[in-house]
Amino acid sequence: MSDPGTVPDPAPTERRRETRPVPVIGAPDVQQRGFALGRALRDPRTWISFAIAMAIIAVVFRSLEIDLLATWGHMRAADGWMFATAFLVFYATFPLRALRWRLLLRNADVPVDAGRQSWASLRALMEYIYLSWFANCVVPAKLGDAYRGYLLKTNGQVSFSASFGTIFAERLLDMVGLFAFLVVSGWMVFGTHLPPATRLIFVSGLVLVVVIVMGLAGMRWLGPLVHRLVPERVRRPYQSFEQAALRSFQPAVLPRLLLLTGTVWLLEGLRLYFVIRSLGSEGLYLGLPVVIFIALASSLLTAIPLTPAGLGLVEGTVTAVLLMFLPTATISEAANSQNLALAVTFLDRMINFWSIVIFGLALYLTSRRR
Repeated sequence: MSDPGTVPDPAPTERRRETRPVPVIGAPDVQQRGFALGRALRDPRTWISFAIAMAIIAVVFRSLEIDLLATWGHMRAADGWMFATAFLVFYATFPLRALRWRLLLRNADVPVDAGRQSWASLRALMEYIYLSWFANCVVPAKLGDAYRGYLLKTNGQVSFSASFGTIFAERLLDMVGLFAFLVVSGWMVFGTHLPPATRLIFVSGLVLVVVIVMGLAGMRWLGPLVHRLVPERVRRPYQSFEQAALRSFQPAVLPRLLLLTGTVWLLEGLRLYFVIRSLGSEGLYLGLPVVIFIALASSLLTAIPLTPAGLGLVEGTVTAVLLMFLPTATISEAANSQNLALAVTFLDRMINFWSIVIFGLALYLTSRRR
């Protein structure tokens, strides 16, 4: 199968230029040529991001003095039915995400309803979303979002700027919904006295929400000024992006968008809940508000574009936050709590990271839409 990032290039000088060492992949490159796995894996930034992730995981292992054999023993003792339920709950979010994106595209006047649009069916939109998540799991900087815009452009002849505007609107909905659930669950768990370890999570979430909302507000109220300031060559693409982002929030469908967003994040919390329930035989029991708080805190960290899908950051934070709620009355209990917390983290990441890498690779290699 040919690489979608490869373009015909008959000129010898250009061919020599293409064979120079180590290409660098970025959002403009993804917009023009899509996501080529081989090119992405040769990018030095990909290797650096994975090195950072491994360094974070190594620090967590050393600071917690993890016993990998004991951790593996906990994982093997997990209830298979509960773990399978967590897996199904996680994958139930993808049809909901596709339905929500379709509403956003319709609001932005993308012709998803004109005739029988196979490129805009829920199945096709789920495929674009899943491929973009796969890209986010193997490269840093959230380049999967740009790849999703490229997929819609090449399969549906939709303006990249317009499709990316709807993705921006989707990110805004996600961040607002995630932060709202995080605040509510945090209040139910901690009240008004936040532990120092959780303050960074709340501050990070607040900063991300404020930045995205200010970006949307700036487009809404400062549009004419921005249009005059941006260079001529990017003015039309920016206007297309701006119109799609602003039109995505039509008042008539806003309640449905909020309902879908709330359901998605509730399912994200239930995923971790069933993972923890699968280790009930190991003496692990946590209330639903606590579990939702931990799950959403980990999801928030995936939005930080330092490592692919928050690799390393999520593992370290989820393990550390879990230890806040596990018993540590004696030295032996403390050691077991560390191993048990890491077992939960590994099981959860098998679902929301490694399964996407494995199934996403299979889809990437076989999809005709990629």
